[in-house]
Amino acid sequence: MLEAWLLLDEQAIREVAGNPRGRIPLDLPKATAVERVADPKQRLKDPLAKAGGCTGRRLAELQQRFPRNRHRLLDLLDRDGPVAEVPSWQAFVSDLSGALKAAAPGV
Repeated sequence: MLEAWLLLDEQAIREVAGNPRGRIPLDLPKATAVERVADPKQRLKDPLAKAGGCTGRRLAELQQRFPRNRHRLLDLLDRDGPVAEVPSWQAFVSDLSGALKAAAPGV
């Protein structure tokens, strides 16, 4: 689900791809449909490449940096943005909050 959640922030994708002012349509899913994306990892790679406007060797370099780009997108994720509407994100936040409360009772 991580890659699916990251598909919701077009501006972050453009920034990570190195083209924050790009205008090429990325065809990203809406928050209501993101959980139904068949291959979210590949679905994230595609708009990163498209947003970067890269071809050839630069595209290959961008694809090689995918793990770092995914990490950077996670850092940029607006936790109160569109991802907050996604049921799997809500469940993740709830589970994480419960685990943290159980690990540090009384805090």
